[in-house]
Amino acid sequence: MQILSLRHLLCAAVVFIAADASASKAIMINQTSRTPLFDGRCGDGEWQGATRIQLPAEAAVYLMHDQHSLFVCAKAKDNDYTVIDLYIEDAKTGHLHNLHASAQLGERLFTENAWSESEFWNHKDWSAFWVPYAGNEDTENGLRTRFLKGSHREVQVLRSKFPGNTWNMMIGVSGLHHEGKYGAEFFHPESAVDTDASTWARFSFAGEEGAR
Repeated sequence: MQILSLRHLLCAAVVFIAADASASKAIMINQTSRTPLFDGRCGDGEWQGATRIQLPAEAAVYLMHDQHSLFVCAKAKDNDYTVIDLYIEDAKTGHLHNLHASAQLGERLFTENAWSESEFWNHKDWSAFWVPYAGNEDTENGLRTRFLKGSHREVQVLRSKFPGNTWNMMIGVSGLHHEGKYGAEFFHPESAVDTDASTWARFSFAGEEGAR
């Protein structure tokens, strides 16, 4: 009985180690030698070698990096606004950052169990191609601002903003039409929670010595 119990314990330990290794496996972000042009398009030439993450509603996220920056582009359908939210954990402070790009750019900080208020145009050490203004339209309530549909949301984050060659991140894409309705939002990882970094995914910068 003692031998059988020991075998069971060893099997359980192997399963636990394998599960832990799988959970900690990082997604590799491909390296680029060409800085993409922020023109609202995930062009095939510029982004062809990027790491690609497929989302529902025909949306996809592309990631690549060079020595100085992380580049991200969210691509969706022609009738979508394609809003992107990058959530990145600061490994040094433990704070969570939300970099948001819609009609405006803004950053929020999660500390002491609460997100700060959105502070627009405070994009220190990062920038993005926001949803462009497309004029006004007449409605029953008067003039309403229109925004351009169909552009892609590009983001650049200086790597000096966050330490390390591996970042813990969650990516959200919203402003999507899905199943006949507008306003759909999807995340990677699918079940990630913005206030719980343990549910996010680890991303490593490929081709860099010491990535872990």
